[in-house]
Amino acid sequence: MSAGGLLSPALRATTVGALALVSLHAFEALALTTVMPTIARDLNGESLYAMAFTATLAAGIVSIVWSGNLADRRGPRPPLVLGLVLFAVGLIGAGLAPTMPVLVGARVVQGLGAGMTSTALYVLVTRIYPPRLHTAILAGFSAAWVVPSIVGPFVAGVIAETIGWRWVFGLAIIVLLGAGALLARIVRDLGQDVVAVPWRWHALVASIVLAVAVLVLNLVAERLDTLAVGLTVLLAVVALAVVVGALLPLLPRGTLLAGRGLPSDVLLRGLAFAAFTGAEVYLPRLLTDRDGFSPSVAGIALTLTGVSWFAGSWVQGAWDTRFEIGRTAAVSLGLMTATLVGLAAAVATDAPSWVVITLFPLLGLGIGTLYPRVTAQALGRADATEQGFVSSALQIGDSAGAATALALSAIVFAAAGSGVPAAYVAVFGAMAVPALVGWLVAHRVR
Repeated sequence: MSAGGLLSPALRATTVGALALVSLHAFEALALTTVMPTIARDLNGESLYAMAFTATLAAGIVSIVWSGNLADRRGPRPPLVLGLVLFAVGLIGAGLAPTMPVLVGARVVQGLGAGMTSTALYVLVTRIYPPRLHTAILAGFSAAWVVPSIVGPFVAGVIAETIGWRWVFGLAIIVLLGAGALLARIVRDLGQDVVAVPWRWHALVASIVLAVAVLVLNLVAERLDTLAVGLTVLLAVVALAVVVGALLPLLPRGTLLAGRGLPSDVLLRGLAFAAFTGAEVYLPRLLTDRDGFSPSVAGIALTLTGVSWFAGSWVQGAWDTRFEIGRTAAVSLGLMTATLVGLAAAVATDAPSWVVITLFPLLGLGIGTLYPRVTAQALGRADATEQGFVSSALQIGDSAGAATALALSAIVFAAAGSGVPAAYVAVFGAMAVPALVGWLVAHRVR
């Protein structure tokens, strides 16, 4: 690394610590996605399968808003420290959970911690790194997923098959301790006096309402077999309307209408992440249910996807000035749309498992190419008193989009009969919709 780069003496500790924390989030997310089918069967909680993911994202929505506001007032240190503590408590609770509802509760605590640390990292980028390094460090965040992507799913699968899935959370705690030790120096140097930025109470209330609405959507999916069709449709429509209304004060004005500038940046990321997450959580389940794969083998698809995500991010981090951002976004979302349609067709025609495993990494390549460019552009629009808001808006767009997509995919999955192939075809087809909308929005990004 050349002088003045990410690993220059002045930035080395910050870079290593931040990447370690991102690696922790990556390992935990990929490991849980791999072993969740096993956990759901062991705890007799198949009906809460999607909720185990949605609850984490919903809790993160609340903590993202609060920590973004706190970061604007006090800097990134308070949300970073508190987020690490909450994340550790959640990991311990999940590892010891005797029932699926308890595990979901622990995942809520994890979500609170993850939301706070993620927002703190984005503020950290804008406070410490010069603008010329923003795309590079954000691409580095994607790179930090590579090792967890390569070893995480396989290791988690092996642990679940040998000493038990609870030790997956134990390993995550060890990684957390390592990340905390690396971040200790950063934490000491991140203090700042209180800045006269008002508390955004209306935004905090809106985030709570949004989180509840997303959870209601997920509960509708769980009770689909016991609720009347009319009541199901009514609850889903009302919950979606509340989600849209609650998002308005949390995002830049005009986001839901794809306004030019920051609104389109936020919306584009949210749509891409929604399409990716709504499909990703069902991939290991498909390979387990349809093909009889073990968790470790099913995790291979997630491993390849993580590597392809990094490949796309690396290209953007190294050559971002060579590609116009609007065209890059359009190509990325077009690839994601085509991949999801292809996955639906592959499952519908009972294509061999290698076809599915080969197709899914293209989804990672698409979102990996998109993420660092759009994120760097959005953060570059914020001044010192808005960095927390812009960081939280990006995270809210991701979390709300993914949580809503998970809830809707659970409804689609249950409505299609929860079986192979119909339910999986329906889920992959439904997740192609936000990707297609993102492709349309990409033409407004400049």
